Amino acid sequence: MSSTNVAFVPALVSSNEDLGADCRLVRLAVPEELDASAVQPGQFVMVRGPWARHPVLPRAFSVLDTAPDQLELLVKVVGRGTRLIAGLGRGAPVTVLGPLGRPFPPPTPGVRDLLAGGGSGIPPLVLHALRAPAGTAVEVLYGGRSAADLVLAERITAAGLSLHRCTEDGSAGLKGRVTELLEARLDDPGAHRVLACGPTPMLKAVVALCRSRGVACWLSLETEMACGIGICRGCSVAHPAGGWRCTCTDGPVFEAGEVVL
Repeated sequence: MSSTNVAFVPALVSSNEDLGADCRLVRLAVPEELDASAVQPGQFVMVRGPWARHPVLPRAFSVLDTAPDQLELLVKVVGRGTRLIAGLGRGAPVTVLGPLGRPFPPPTPGVRDLLAGGGSGIPPLVLHALRAPAGTAVEVLYGGRSAADLVLAERITAAGLSLHRCTEDGSAGLKGRVTELLEARLDDPGAHRVLACGPTPMLKAVVALCRSRGVACWLSLETEMACGIGICRGCSVAHPAGGWRCTCTDGPVFEAGEVVL
């Protein structure tokens, strides 16, 4: 894991692009002390905008991509905090804490990584695929309610990544859920490993499928976070052997057997 900057640092919005489906692609120009190049797939940052007391807490975002001194984030509007961040224009000041959390394990030679993402859970999987060394087998499985929800599909294909789509209404790719698409890809011969991020019901279904096939599975949890550094323990998840784990510090990436969903 990379070193973590333990203090919020100032940053600026360098661009804010409307992707539709209440999603924005927000790019942040960040200072050297945050070290954008050190972000590993699956890690996240905490972001707070230039507002006063409400909301008090920052918002957590998995990193979609990095460039020198720049972070790319997918912002899905789900409440007041994300709505305020989504509305920030070019040059707006924000503060950022990170990179935080446990990343995905790197690709393994001879093993195909199947990256199952539901809706706004796709960013850490895209970064994993972008960072995969040449010659490793990586496929992105992208699911949503309709084609309009697959807001990063064009970005993924433009990067030359292998993309399989599915939608519940059949408007793009396979008609069905991402778990059905995953099951079809697992039928291909060879060794597989599954990395997944999305809503908890989706992750439960992915874990059940992987266990039935004896396939290794890693999950990036979308638990709500308040502090991002393990102090408040508001993002705790149950451990199978008892006790609790903090999503922000012990995760957000867990091997499927490490948590009870």
